[in-house]
Amino acid sequence: MARARPPVRRDAALSRRWMVPLLALLLAACSTPAADPSPGPQGASATGGRASPDAGEVVAAITEQGLRDRLEALATATGDAAPFRATGSAGYDRAATYVEEQLVAAGWTVEPDAFETDAYADPGGTVLEVEGTRFGAEDVLPLVFSPQASAEGPVVTVGGAPETAEEGDVGCRVSDYGDLPSGAVVVVPPGGCLRRDQLVAAQDAGAGAYVTYAPGAPDGIVLRPTLVRPDGLDIPGLWASPAAVEALAATARDGGTATVSTTGRTERTRTRSVVAWLPGASEEEVVMLGAHLDSVLDGPGINDDGSGVAALLEIARALGGTTPGASIRMAFWSGEELGLQGSHHYLGTLTDAERDALVAYLNADMVGSPNGFAGVYDEDAAASGSEDVRDLLWDAVERAGGTPVEVDLHQSSDHLAFTTAGIPTGGLFSGAGARVTADQAESSGATAGAPADPCYHQPCDGVDNVDLTLARTLTAALADATVQLTAGGGP
Repeated sequence: MARARPPVRRDAALSRRWMVPLLALLLAACSTPAADPSPGPQGASATGGRASPDAGEVVAAITEQGLRDRLEALATATGDAAPFRATGSAGYDRAATYVEEQLVAAGWTVEPDAFETDAYADPGGTVLEVEGTRFGAEDVLPLVFSPQASAEGPVVTVGGAPETAEEGDVGCRVSDYGDLPSGAVVVVPPGGCLRRDQLVAAQDAGAGAYVTYAPGAPDGIVLRPTLVRPDGLDIPGLWASPAAVEALAATARDGGTATVSTTGRTERTRTRSVVAWLPGASEEEVVMLGAHLDSVLDGPGINDDGSGVAALLEIARALGGTTPGASIRMAFWSGEELGLQGSHHYLGTLTDAERDALVAYLNADMVGSPNGFAGVYDEDAAASGSEDVRDLLWDAVERAGGTPVEVDLHQSSDHLAFTTAGIPTGGLFSGAGARVTADQAESSGATAGAPADPCYHQPCDGVDNVDLTLARTLTAALADATVQLTAGGGP
């Protein structure tokens, strides 16, 4: 059974530019004929130099083969050697150059957005020792921006035994750690706050080291969440595998100790997001699309977020040579995996008038998960006007042949900066490392209870980890919605 459309919330007044134009857009979207979902010829022109883009023809120009070609090009640029396409790496710079070349070839004006930022390097060698058992890189990794440090102390589990712990509001306050032994190695599940907040609270409570994990994570999966920024962090922070967490929990019950030694380090680096511009009949209204170009340190990032990058490049090719009503800007962000650095930097460079011109921001962060679904952003914290963007994307997914399901990412991708600026946002998402729910599985045919992307942030996130059919559906929907939004621009 297809999941029903979420109720439209009308409790907040829409901004001036959404009052009349968006109603016309939604009516036009409902009457747009569905495009043939079968792939067209490689490189076929959808536009032929017409004055304005046609949604059906733009959608028809997007093909699975075109997406695969771009994913393979990103894989080639990324290379096989770590740190893959991480911010500050040679792989990232090669990928950024590739994206710039593709955009120029499609007729867009490229505007690189260079900035200096903190990046993280890990030469390896981080170790956790628990009562004589030594865990290395297969079981523990330093969190991004964890200081290079060592600690030894009694093991204390926070939030209950790890085997029964659930994600919740735990570890976020100093009081959550109770009467903590000085220098303790604390083991903390995800809480209702950033892991940075947990580490700082543990540090202020007297902990010597912070270890986190994901309840119910499968064996062999070791992640590296970010601590967002390096300042104010004094104790080492680790992600631990189920085997390492089990050993720590047993030691905590027995009153034993553990030793932590981390080797990662923070470095200042210069990087760039790639921003491109397609002028419309009106340059006073701008629709913006974004996807992050960087990968994590530990995987090639072809689904996360090469799939979003490929989607935007296919849309850029299909729109090239047209003049939409509103202007279109695309961004390929750097530093997303380090804490959404590129998008926040970019918003900080805009004038008030430039921010006011942004009609909407559409995010594409993971659109080809192999056990994925057609997720449409529906976030409680979104800015006013985002409900209409959601509805537009919902209809576009249906026209593209998908069954949409609402998702709330809790602002955990690059749309956060735009939400904070009060700009309506929306996006499409096929799932990450979390297990697919029954509702999501019902909407897509995915396997409930299994991760949407079992290679999320892992070395196996290569070209073969992308569901091209799903990626094509979501790319087509994003292109469709973009054309509908830009049709409201103009003199």
